[in-house]
Amino acid sequence: MDKQPAVVFRNVGQLYFPQTRVECHYSLTSEHGWSSSDWIGIFQMGWSSVKHYHTYTWALVPEGYTEGTSVDHCAVFQGTN
Repeated sequence: MDKQPAVVFRNVGQLYFPQTRVECHYSLTSEHGWSSSDWIGIFQMGWSSVKHYHTYTWALVPEGYTEGTSVDHCAVFQGTN
């Protein structure tokens, strides 16, 4: 049986513009274990290494989250000028 992913990204766009705000919606299954070094990045198409991110934001633990439960969350990337 295939193992289900611990993080599922929803409504992922195919194109983002640097000057626009981007909301990254995702679901965490009960299998996910939080780490203080968790982050979410935006990558250029064709990336081949996690070092090739365009920008990133820390994936903070949602307020009121209980370890071992599922949760929906959103990370926000602010637009740049």
